[in-house]
Amino acid sequence: MPAKEQLTVLALVAIVACVFARPDSSNGAIKTNFANGDTSTIIKHDIDTGISEDQSDTSKTSKTRNIVSELAPEANVVGQSNADQHKLVQVPLENGNLGVSSSHIVFPDSSSDSANTIPFSEEESKQIPLFRNVSKTVNQRFPHAVLFGGTCGGSIISPKWVLTAGHCTLFTGGRYVLAGTGNSGDNTGVSRRVKKLHLHPLFTVGPYWVDAQNFDLKQVAARWDFMLAELDQPFDFDGVTIDAITLNEEKDVTPETLAGYAGYGTDHHGGFMRSEMHAMDLKIKPNEVCKKLIQYNSDDMLCARGYEPNFDAACNGDSGSGLVANNKLMGVASWVENDAFECKAGNIVVFSKVAAVRDWIRQVANV
Repeated sequence: MPAKEQLTVLALVAIVACVFARPDSSNGAIKTNFANGDTSTIIKHDIDTGISEDQSDTSKTSKTRNIVSELAPEANVVGQSNADQHKLVQVPLENGNLGVSSSHIVFPDSSSDSANTIPFSEEESKQIPLFRNVSKTVNQRFPHAVLFGGTCGGSIISPKWVLTAGHCTLFTGGRYVLAGTGNSGDNTGVSRRVKKLHLHPLFTVGPYWVDAQNFDLKQVAARWDFMLAELDQPFDFDGVTIDAITLNEEKDVTPETLAGYAGYGTDHHGGFMRSEMHAMDLKIKPNEVCKKLIQYNSDDMLCARGYEPNFDAACNGDSGSGLVANNKLMGVASWVENDAFECKAGNIVVFSKVAAVRDWIRQVANV
């Protein structure tokens, strides 16, 4: 090949390489890319325990292992047969995991406190709910909040049990839980292996596998969207960065109650799981507001919406995160208004109602 043509070919190769070399500006241990329905999990470095998520590929010809088959040998999903435990239909995330966006959510800087709350004096800080005390770091305000399987949130409800969303099984094998940190990538957290996963027996999920645009879907919902993760070793609570959250018992929640959650989800379409934990401020809305979403059912759901000035919401990767109000766990992040095509500030966020499954949690986890 003539030298001139060789230079032309090399230049084209360099351009293609630059286009596909997507830099990752954050430092998280596990980075999941939600762009264009990509379910690949990209390793940055191992968690302290040495557990690491191998890269997964949606290609049928991929030689990498399926993320469900990456479960620890002793980890099982209750309610599935052994044959099913190592099967997972790879689905595009544009229809799931709290939506994929065609526009950006306007989030407050994850390194600073939320703009919806103001600092309190030492005396005032003793009288306000912990989750609203912005004099503390995000993970101190939400000491129960965890990173589940690298792609979801969750809540510690006892030393050996974490509550998360059932639909997280679509995106992760759920082999580990990371707690006690506000940054998943700085090796300051404490991780535990998952011994067994328990899906709620009534859990069902909407059609994640179809093209939402072709079927005129605005959002993809889930019913009884709960899963309990039983850990192989208990967490040691310090009451500051690692602690259990009290479960709400009351099925009726006062509308406009201030609430919040913490998670690691992405802030825009095509982004990565954030390494820094972020806090979102919401208000629980009356069922009349929630029912504008056709899939909403008050039997097992409640909804919340952000308020001025940020109008916080949720995006993919925030699934499973726990909604807190009155220092109790009210819900588990499940789906969002219009999550089939956007993540947008001010959209209604639907949570699975914890009070609706208190008997099941007692039966399974004795909590």
